[in-house]
Amino acid sequence: MKNFGPKSWMLPQPVLIIGTYDNDKNANAMNAAWGGQWDANEIVISMGAHATTDNLNRCPDFTVAFATVDTMIASDFVGIVSAKQDSQKIDRTGWTIIPSENIDAPIFKDFPMTLECRIKQKIDESDEGYYIIAEIINIVADERFLSENGLPDIEKMRLITYDPIHKGYIELGKRIGNAFCDGKRLK
Repeated sequence: MKNFGPKSWMLPQPVLIIGTYDNDKNANAMNAAWGGQWDANEIVISMGAHATTDNLNRCPDFTVAFATVDTMIASDFVGIVSAKQDSQKIDRTGWTIIPSENIDAPIFKDFPMTLECRIKQKIDESDEGYYIIAEIINIVADERFLSENGLPDIEKMRLITYDPIHKGYIELGKRIGNAFCDGKRLK
């Protein structure tokens, strides 16, 4: 076994697109990899000092979309370009923006599934950013990405994960088993 020391290599890392509005109700988006489920109806995201962080300081509402093979280039773009330097950032993505019906934040229709969220708590707030704990208010999904049972179909979405080791994106694969079931074979 080879030792690497401490690294930010928790795998897989989601590619989360955080949507907010600025003071003038212009949509903004950023790419965040350090986030996950916090509780049954809550998520946690590590936020640095970004235009999105400024927007969240004004309004606690935001959306979280999951990047896909089809949205990968624009998703990477919103992670490397700040709205502080490029006010036309979202226009360059080509994404279609609609307002959420449940919170004060934009939904980007180009993604198969979006969480509509509201900040419940900020942790370790500093000039460098903070961690947010947010309540999931609602989940919206494009009907093209639903399975026969009417629920979101993860395989149809072609989600991507961030590879922090080689600094790339990898498409998630196919279903290989049944949770809370297959392990029973070892009982």
